[in-house]
This record gives sequence, C-alpha cells and structure tokens, in this order.
Amino acid sequence: MKLTDDTALNLTHRPAPTLLTRFAAQLAVLLCLLFISISGFAQAASQAKIKTAVILPTATGPAKLIYNEVFEGISSQTELDITVITLTSESSLEKVEQEIKAKGSQLVIAVGNASYKLVRELKTDAVVIAGGISGKPNGIPTVSLTGDPDTTFSELKRVAPNIKNIRLVYNEAVNGWWYDRAQAVAGNYDLTITGYVANDIKDGVKLYQQLLDDAAPKDTAVWIPLRSVVPSKTILPLLLEKAWGKKLAVISNNPSHTKLGGLIALYPKHNEMGKQLAQFAVSHYQGEKTDHIIGTKALRVAINLRTSSHIGLRLSSKDRARFDKIFPTKR
Repeated sequence: MKLTDDTALNLTHRPAPTLLTRFAAQLAVLLCLLFISISGFAQAASQAKIKTAVILPTATGPAKLIYNEVFEGISSQTELDITVITLTSESSLEKVEQEIKAKGSQLVIAVGNASYKLVRELKTDAVVIAGGISGKPNGIPTVSLTGDPDTTFSELKRVAPNIKNIRLVYNEAVNGWWYDRAQAVAGNYDLTITGYVANDIKDGVKLYQQLLDDAAPKDTAVWIPLRSVVPSKTILPLLLEKAWGKKLAVISNNPSHTKLGGLIALYPKHNEMGKQLAQFAVSHYQGEKTDHIIGTKALRVAINLRTSSHIGLRLSSKDRARFDKIFPTKR
C-alpha cells in the first residue's frame, strides 16, 4: 500500500505516549500479575492437605488386621496428610501431646478404645475425633462401632419383613444417642422402637424380664446394644432361651451372639468404616454442621439359619448368598 503525504505526516507526527498513559499501562500489568499470584495462592491453599495424626493402639493377630483395614480406609481420604502415632506400654499423654505438637498436627483421629481413653485428656489446638469405639461418648465427636440405625433397620426388614417392633434395654448416657436416632428413622421402615431405660445392672436385668414379657411373638425383635448396661455374658443365655420360646428375633452388633442363637448380627466393614471416619473428621475440621456421634454405616451381616427357620423365616439361596457369615457352619 502506497502512503499518501497526509498518512505519512500523521504517522510521523503522532504524539508520544504521556507519563500518565505509561503509568496506566504499567499499573494494568501489575494488577494482572497480582491477580494471577492471588489466584495461584488461593488454589494452592485450597489444595493444601490437613496435617493429621492417626493414633492407633499396638495390636496383634485379628485385632491388628482390623486396625490395618481401618487405617487403609482413613488413608484413602486424599485431603489428609497422615502420620501415625502408635501407642505402646511406654506411651503417655505427655509424650503423645509432644509428638502431635512436633508434627504440627491440625487434626487428630483416635482409633479404638485405648486411643479414645487417652485423647479424652489431650491438650491440643488440633481438632480431635474418635472412631471405632464401643463405649460411652465423652464429648469427642465419634464414629461408633455400633451400626447406624438406618442401615440396621434396612437389613433387618430385608431378612424379616414381618418385624414391626424393636425393643431394647438401654442406658441414656451410653446408648441414648442410638435410641434417639432410631426413633427418628423408625417410621421409614414401618417400625416402632420401645425403649426400657436402665441405670444399673440390677435395674437392667429386671427390665429385660419385662421386655420379654411384653414382646409379641413373631413381630418383635430384641436389640442388644454393643455396650449394654447389663453385660451380654450375664443376660444372653436367659435372653436367647426366652426369645426362642416366644419366637422372637434377637439382633446385635456381635456375630458371636448369632453363633449362639441370635437371628442376625450387623458388624462393621472396617475399611469402609475408616473411610467414613476420615470424612467425618474432615467435616468437623471444616466446621460443617454434623452429628456429634454417629453409627457405622457400612455393615456386614451374620445370620443363624436355624433360628430364622424356627421363627418362620424362609430364605432362598439367593438371599443366603448375601450374608457374610452363616451359622451353624457346615461341617
């Protein structure tokens, strides 16, 4: 293209950029760089993992395998940067506190009853969570070994759809959270929950007698809490004998009860419980509104086929294939 004299003149004599124009351009560049830096920092902060100390008891045999499965589940939570504190006979509250502080832990997850007992007295700025315990809640957000009522009722109705009422003897301080949760969801399963509140063993034994007298045959299940005011060794023989006579279903969280004659037991899938515990811990760390204590959601099921037949339940081979343990075992 051939430039005319006017065009050439305009190019030659265009005014030079002013100081203000140059400053505005530099400022725009700086703001752009600042925005990129802030965005990068925010992204890095959002991706930062939570420094987490997982406290595990020393264990051997089957118990060690269980704790390993729980830990594997916890470790699958990608938001956690995990270090392990293993309790030994030489462990003390002071040593654990020092180790948590040295590691800069922001979150502490105590697994099992021994770990739970220790962290109750822990002095730390970290958020403390417990899981895999059977005992009384003591102010620490907890995932209990006890099966979540929703999962429990769903499995019970799958096996025994005729059940209309669940009766249990419980202690408010130990099992009250489960009873309240059970009451809240029972209507979803066409169930009525009847509780007998016991304060001590003597009271509990009397109430079990009353419960068995009140229970209607075939449509009632007796629930044995994982941690009962009456030890299972004390009440189980009487309970199973009376339940057999009245054709009542006995359910619990302990497979050994099913082996002895209970109908079903619902007990944790330990790896899945570890995943649930990790997510529960992250939710509390992030300040999300969630229950202070919850039951394990992922459960295995054991059944006694002799008992199921006795109380009139007929299970197909397809039904039986879904159970994790079946009693009596074949010889």
